Amino acid sequence: MDYNEARKRFLEERKWTQDSISQKQLNRHKTRGKRHVLERIQQLVDAGTWLEYGEFARAHEQIHKEKSPRDGTITGLGKIHGQSVAILADDIVTLGGTQSLVNVRKVDRILEVAVRNGFPIISLSEGGGVRLPDGIGVGFTQLCDLHKVGCLSTLANWERRPLFICGVFGYTYGDPAFRSAMADITIMVEDSSAAVSSPAVLEAAISEKISDEELGGPQLHQSITGITDLFVKTEEQAIDTIRKIIYLFRENEFPKDPPERLTPVLESIVPYNNRLVYDMKKVINEIMDNKEWIEFKPHFGTGLIIGLGRLAGHLTGIIANQPLSAGGAIDAKGLRKSAAFLNFINRRRIPLLVIQDTPGFLIGSKVEKDGMLNAIANHARALDATNIPMVTLVIRKAYGAAYYFLGMGGSGAQFVAAWPNAEISFMAPEVGAAVLTKHVEPEKKQEALKQTTLELSRGASVWDVAYEGWIDAIILPEETRQVICKAFKFITEQSKHIIS
Repeated sequence: MDYNEARKRFLEERKWTQDSISQKQLNRHKTRGKRHVLERIQQLVDAGTWLEYGEFARAHEQIHKEKSPRDGTITGLGKIHGQSVAILADDIVTLGGTQSLVNVRKVDRILEVAVRNGFPIISLSEGGGVRLPDGIGVGFTQLCDLHKVGCLSTLANWERRPLFICGVFGYTYGDPAFRSAMADITIMVEDSSAAVSSPAVLEAAISEKISDEELGGPQLHQSITGITDLFVKTEEQAIDTIRKIIYLFRENEFPKDPPERLTPVLESIVPYNNRLVYDMKKVINEIMDNKEWIEFKPHFGTGLIIGLGRLAGHLTGIIANQPLSAGGAIDAKGLRKSAAFLNFINRRRIPLLVIQDTPGFLIGSKVEKDGMLNAIANHARALDATNIPMVTLVIRKAYGAAYYFLGMGGSGAQFVAAWPNAEISFMAPEVGAAVLTKHVEPEKKQEALKQTTLELSRGASVWDVAYEGWIDAIILPEETRQVICKAFKFITEQSKHIIS
């Protein structure tokens, strides 16, 4: 082809790609308060760093060829706070952001580049399922490559792929929804949803009528399925959150917040009485660098807190009991989210701080029906596979098997400390006393209960545990950050987290 002719073709093709976006669909999209996916990408990446892949792609099927700019997905590389990232973004205003042969090929290509270079992967998900007629008959086998959908197998393989963050920006079904469950961190915008199939498919196939929100909205995935790590109100907040997470994964640095900073305020935050509750998030605030950290899955398994922050300049994972929820007792959902978090930080070589203040596992028929035994077993497997620097702090009490399963010396912690008034025991002394005095004569019951509780309390004291060398240190509340930072400095000197 003559060069001038080729140059003219290039300019025409680029103009067609820009002009062929359905204005009708785009206007409808924007009336819902949404932005085009290219606008999202421009806000997400550092200015001037976007490199698009597959700009001139079009649909494979002839009937869609003239109305499928970029074939409904935008892929490429960019930088966030200087960190190179790979982005795949569904364009819902082009054929509903559905998947096709060319569309999936583009996604496979950018994932190949991401895996090869260790670039974090970011999915901006909004769209629905396999496109028709691409997904009928032989078209579907081509799309699946007979054996596997390459993009899905790559994203599902957490041992091989880099860090993966998924933002769900609207109604999301099929592949874009699968990504939300495969991601390391998933963020949902208020008016979004994620499900296997759309309400339209459900009504046609099984005559079930349901709204997008009821089927897969943020409320469902925050509190019931646990898929959503973070919920935000707006698209802008979702994009800002993705940028903050990438920044959190920056290289280790010298902290601006002195590691030797004392924390005397902890004495006023945490009541001495074990039966009184408080907000563990306030404790975490005082310990972490600059009091900054991000909590994940706050409405799922609420007896446990999980999150990421910086401690002494190092990215650090956090698992802690939340006394505001059932006194810090742990249910099956809490164990599931903790196990998934352990798998995540272990793969990324992120050190872990555990803060224990728990009456133990939640008991009763309700939690048993929720699969408590399986949850304990799966958590045990995750803990056993964990091989990262770990520090555990007991600040009031650690009762029952929860003490072991949350990480003490025998389960992988390399430094275990406790406050002077802490208790470590199989169960609370008053509960143990009630069991032991069950058959005491009624007239002697009260005195026996009081005496037995006192004896068991002495045995549960952290001082007896320390005398026999079962914990490594007893520290004052005001020394908490200082001692924890010092411990991590020793056990993380040869450790480096990896974003890839």
